[in-house]
Amino acid sequence: MTDKHPQTMPVQHKIVIGAMLALIIGLGYWWYTTLEWEEKEIDLGYSKEALQNDFLAAEIFLRKHGVQAITVKGQSLLDKHSWRNLKLGQQDTIILINGHKILNQERYDALYEWIENGGTLITSTQNPFIGAHTDENDLLLDDFNIEPGVPEWDADTLDPMKKLADELEKAVEGEKDKNDSDTKADKHQDESDKTNKDAGNKNTDTKKMAENANTKNKKTEKPEYYYRCGLHKDPTLVNFHSEEKPLKFDFSSATPFIYYDYTEHTDNTSEPEEESEYSDEDRDEYSEADSDTEDSEYKERHEHLLYFDVGQGGITITSDNFIWANKRIDCRDHAFALWRLVNPDGRVWFVVNQDAPSLAAIIWRNASYGVIAALLALVFWLWAKSQRFGPVFTLEKAGRRNLAEHIYAGAMLLWRQQQHPQLLTLLRSDILERIEQQHPNLSQPQGDERIEFLHQLTGLAPGAIKHALFADNLQHPQEFATAIAHLQTIRKQL
Repeated sequence: MTDKHPQTMPVQHKIVIGAMLALIIGLGYWWYTTLEWEEKEIDLGYSKEALQNDFLAAEIFLRKHGVQAITVKGQSLLDKHSWRNLKLGQQDTIILINGHKILNQERYDALYEWIENGGTLITSTQNPFIGAHTDENDLLLDDFNIEPGVPEWDADTLDPMKKLADELEKAVEGEKDKNDSDTKADKHQDESDKTNKDAGNKNTDTKKMAENANTKNKKTEKPEYYYRCGLHKDPTLVNFHSEEKPLKFDFSSATPFIYYDYTEHTDNTSEPEEESEYSDEDRDEYSEADSDTEDSEYKERHEHLLYFDVGQGGITITSDNFIWANKRIDCRDHAFALWRLVNPDGRVWFVVNQDAPSLAAIIWRNASYGVIAALLALVFWLWAKSQRFGPVFTLEKAGRRNLAEHIYAGAMLLWRQQQHPQLLTLLRSDILERIEQQHPNLSQPQGDERIEFLHQLTGLAPGAIKHALFADNLQHPQEFATAIAHLQTIRKQL
């Protein structure tokens, strides 16, 4: 017997495998030591809750500071002073969103009494569902001598004739300037040639400066919140009580409201009092306008935020309550101002008005002339389609009839007049004549040889052939039609 020794790996193979393992371990160590971990924050957008609630960020901010906050969609809280078994407390704060012109007399009286007992109300002059075109008045704004401001684009639509006159005046002035420039064109031609030469030399420098500016702009890109928070515009400064510096607000997307500061009401305003964004020249113009009327007892002030003491509570009126929405609460001093304006001893209610006008009201308000034209067109169309003098008499053109219709009409006439046996007689005589001509050996007219011949020729039953050729009393229409059909078959086969 021979001993079986296990096969051992050659030394060269072991060296190669060891070298490959060492190389792999070295590459892995080098990759791990040179690898740089980088963390990136990816914005996934607003959550589902934030998309459904525009003031979710304000609620979270207040809750972190120990103040309960709730968003209520609708006006049930203003009518019942309770919502889902939660009562409106005397130390609570109501923030009306789009609440302009939604307070009727009963609702306003109850809300005003609640404010006098310690409640806090924050409202604005905004309501995109109503706008500034209606004749309705806001009871709260009228009570505090405040008039909503009219946007620039809205002011143009209120006076179209004035706008048209201004455009005509600008067109006339443009034509005059054009004529003057044509007369002076020849004089300045030589000077322009010289300046063009100098400008050609400077073009290269300006191009270089533009390229450098573009590279700087690419390097210094603006952050996401730069335009969202209106940092490219000057903020609106508002002085708050017990604050060393005025707070900054972004009211760039809102129109300031007009506050008629009566002399007997000047002491009612307290914290915070807005520092107007208008220059001293604008204030001088307003003061001159007021001084022209000696009997005037008020002074117009264009403001974005005012506070009024009412009994034990207070009312804050702003031009834009959406500064506390999800997209803008982190801008400027909006969050801190909200904390200063609400009562931290109670609950904060964000009451969002959703009572939009009907579709018919919106169409009538924006396209009344189109609606009237459509109604008139409908009336004229119905008038044109109506039967004013009875139905219109139409002459039907009778076309040429088919030959089969004439044959059918003649057969029906013969049947009604009991002359149909003549049809059978003519057809039978034609068949018998053909049989005599083609088969003269079949001499018996009623013999069995002739019937058997026709049976073999046509395949019809002998009784049916005999009935069709020799029956006399065929009074029923079905019998007559069957006999005619059999006779036609026999004639075709002959």
